Amino acid sequence: MKQIIVLAMCALVLVFGACGNSSKKKFSPEEPSSTMNDAQRREAIEAKRAELSIDPVALMTSNDVKLSVLPPVASGDITEELSEFIGVKMLEIIAANGIGGLNNVPGFALAATIHQNEKKTTGTAPQKMIASYTLSYQVINLVTGDVYATASQQISGAGDSFEQATHNAIKSIKNSQPIQQMLQAGSQKIIDWFNNNLASFKSQVDAACGHGDYALALSLIESVPEKATQAFAYAQGRHNEILNKFLMQIAANELNAMRQAITEANGAFSKDVYAHLGLIPQSSPQYSKAQEILSNYEAAVEKSNQDKASKEELETQRKHEIELANIETERLKAIYQAQATERAINQHLPQKDYVERGFWSKLGVRIITAIDKITSL
Repeated sequence: MKQIIVLAMCALVLVFGACGNSSKKKFSPEEPSSTMNDAQRREAIEAKRAELSIDPVALMTSNDVKLSVLPPVASGDITEELSEFIGVKMLEIIAANGIGGLNNVPGFALAATIHQNEKKTTGTAPQKMIASYTLSYQVINLVTGDVYATASQQISGAGDSFEQATHNAIKSIKNSQPIQQMLQAGSQKIIDWFNNNLASFKSQVDAACGHGDYALALSLIESVPEKATQAFAYAQGRHNEILNKFLMQIAANELNAMRQAITEANGAFSKDVYAHLGLIPQSSPQYSKAQEILSNYEAAVEKSNQDKASKEELETQRKHEIELANIETERLKAIYQAQATERAINQHLPQKDYVERGFWSKLGVRIITAIDKITSL
């Protein structure tokens, strides 16, 4: 599988700040008000994953324009669960339009706000509740707040309660011609930015490396769309160097995470063990120890299961978990860089009170983890 880390940003301030001015429209977020209960939704993970028209690998390895998705914040009828479900629907939309990213892209996002139009009941039996909303989309520069393109969408749903009606309205979110046109226009402006700011872009990558912030540097070079030819060629030329330095930085953490995954595997083969191993480079001091731990782990699994399965069956199980680990490794990388994105945005938000109230808390990892935990609503 193509080993390209999903984009995440740390402090892409001066790079993207140059592309806007104070006369342009600005995006201003609001504060969320609720949290999720993951335990209530665990049983529906696989069912929801099967329903989603998202290929996580494609989103993570695309060389086209990439965007974060910022769903409406939780407020009123829009719970945290519904906010994240809207985020997943937005991921489906950008994927359908050939755009990559898993909410950890430096500087650019598809943001959405939602406004309630009406809530009413039908006049005939059996009585139903109806809820309708307007979703407003913007392709924005996350740092400057400049809006590159906009579109809106009307959604509505019916149900036995207003809660169910709202759920059904959100289920109806889909791709449309106005959204396609918005994403095309926004994508071109992002490509234009890279074409017009190559020197500034290079200086930001060099500065990040100079400070030892390889998560930022890697995020920067992986943010470049292939159509921005000069910037893309530069990014490709630096990718392996910066990737290796990034992995060297996280190798010790990943070795500890690998040990923890073995404990949680409870005597079975687990994709998580192999996923953490995949983040430990062979050139790191931790690699030989990781191989020793892996060898002992696999021998212990085979021994504890020798009366339950044949060697051939165990080997099939092991290979299956390794295959699953390829995607999990990319997701773990995405989370590292998404967390870096959050830290960077927190440092440079013009509305500092949002930071103090935790508005951007866990912003980077919300949609990445949502793919695994959102249930069918």
